[in-house]
Amino acid sequence: MPALVAVAFIGCGNPPTRPAASAPVTTPTAPGGSNSTTTVGTLFTTAQSTDGTSLGGKQYIVGAHIYLFAANTSAWGGSSISLLNPAGSGVSVDATGAYVTSSSTGAFSFTGLYSCTPGDQVYVYASNGNPGSGANNPVIGMFAVFGTCPASGNFAGAISAFTINEVTTVSTAYALAGFMSDPTHVASGPSANAKRGLANAFAAYNNLVDLESGVAKANNDSGNGFIPQAKINAIANLLVPCVNSTGSNAACVSLFSNTRPSTSVPAPSNTAQAVLNMAHNPALNVPALFTLASATSPYQPTLSAAPNDWTLSITFFSDNMPGPYFPAVDSQGNLWVPGYASDNITKFDPLGNVVYAWNGGGIKQPFAVAIDSQDDPWVVNFIPNAATVSRYDNNGTPLSSTAFACAATCFFPAFDTAGNLWVSGTDHTNVFSSSGSQTSSFATDAYTSGIAIASNGSAWTLGHGGSLYHLTPSSAPAKFTQSLTAASGNDLTPVAIDSSDNVWFASARNSTLGKADPNGSLLSPASGYTGGGLKGPAGIAIDGANRVWVVNRDGNSISEFASDGTALSPSIGLGTDSYTAQGVNVGISGPRGIAIDPSGNVWVSNFTYNSVTELVGAATPVATPIKPTNHGQRP
Repeated sequence: MPALVAVAFIGCGNPPTRPAASAPVTTPTAPGGSNSTTTVGTLFTTAQSTDGTSLGGKQYIVGAHIYLFAANTSAWGGSSISLLNPAGSGVSVDATGAYVTSSSTGAFSFTGLYSCTPGDQVYVYASNGNPGSGANNPVIGMFAVFGTCPASGNFAGAISAFTINEVTTVSTAYALAGFMSDPTHVASGPSANAKRGLANAFAAYNNLVDLESGVAKANNDSGNGFIPQAKINAIANLLVPCVNSTGSNAACVSLFSNTRPSTSVPAPSNTAQAVLNMAHNPALNVPALFTLASATSPYQPTLSAAPNDWTLSITFFSDNMPGPYFPAVDSQGNLWVPGYASDNITKFDPLGNVVYAWNGGGIKQPFAVAIDSQDDPWVVNFIPNAATVSRYDNNGTPLSSTAFACAATCFFPAFDTAGNLWVSGTDHTNVFSSSGSQTSSFATDAYTSGIAIASNGSAWTLGHGGSLYHLTPSSAPAKFTQSLTAASGNDLTPVAIDSSDNVWFASARNSTLGKADPNGSLLSPASGYTGGGLKGPAGIAIDGANRVWVVNRDGNSISEFASDGTALSPSIGLGTDSYTAQGVNVGISGPRGIAIDPSGNVWVSNFTYNSVTELVGAATPVATPIKPTNHGQRP
């Protein structure tokens, strides 16, 4: 087998320049590299400044245990698969698995010691080692990602060099957060949708960090995405004082106590678990954790003040997408975004690259998208008093030269179990067959808003006169009175359903979240749920753990709620940190729609800046496209 040699450092680096633009891709690929038969990596930490001006140099971690793992795709929560041959030369085995040991220069070699199954998702985990403190540090835990195992069964020729450091550890934890419960448990379910979500998550690592140098990126490789480089570095910097120790200093004690989500779970026992807990709980003890970084933080640029939360968000721009509204995600993790002011629909691949923007098919003032079981997007065209529905295939080709008439001003679409499309409207809810013909229409009061389909195939839509409608093909609409949206006027708010067929909705005027049971009864409290940064909510999505995500049009933020209505986000919401890069405002701005993909990324459409923002790994992966049978479920 060709050689695979790896060296891991923990250290600093200069900020990268903006990458040259390249052609967008439609499917994430494994990291590229030279044709070398050797992959060289380095494991190091960065020394702290001793003179108050310099950042210090690379400090090799000696005697670390280096494991090579593949993600488990047989069951959620399964153990990662150790790839090193336990009988190989220089390989040892402990309770974690087979490992090699880093040398006095932080180097280690996998030469001839492993093979991987093509298509496996592969990562490196390092633990223990002497970072120059004079003794072993048992709480060191660090990551790097290789990605998809090539057809050859090894990465020789695919990766010429790689680095493991605090930055790569942060990037791994966030990219894989939806699939990782601890450093040795990275797993998905066996479905094609789950495996695709897992592969997309591994590929997303390369959006955050340069594989070879271990330096946080400022832009994605296509040049349309702005990476939160300073925030990645800030999180890496707060790990450094614990890594550069014997593991029992005050920095480690504080790091582990402040990354313990609750008293019901153990505190983390290594730095890898600590940063993973931050990815899973982004509102966790932000001020206290931020102070752990030294005044001379080695990774630059970094944040000058504590952020609002620990989410990592990437903003992707498209020049041909003015006024993006309510998007949807297909089974491959592609994001479809309607451009209301540009009369087109834009497809982003799972890494945020723009695939293309299409028009035709009668598209005009596109408002919202739903994806059918064939992965074809259907677009509702707002057009007051003359609304229509356009249908495309997954390549963006219109499947009809003209749009289907909706007979009213229409808003939101949703598919039922038979493949029929239900569309809410000003005074009617219309149903279309899979061929696009209108089969039925239900009269409702003015401005029925969002719509969602329960597992039994019936529909729920929100009326702005303080009513919630339950629609079935064989009976008249059932109307349930509720007061939460009574003052919302004509504000439009989508509806979402969880895995128990509970109906979630929001009031844009009252900034309140409501929940009704499958029978239409409003669940307590009758006044609804508030807090968590709710401010003019515009869109709702349910993740694979039945957590409720709401995008706030007026708050430029995202609110997160547990399935019992407990607010999990801070008082002004998540994702509020923004900055200016290359003269562009980067962050959530005038958001409208929200969607969650099978990797656990939360996507928001920014109406103001012709962009979408991705909160990397913030949610539990969810099955896509949305169907009545998969609400609130993992892929």
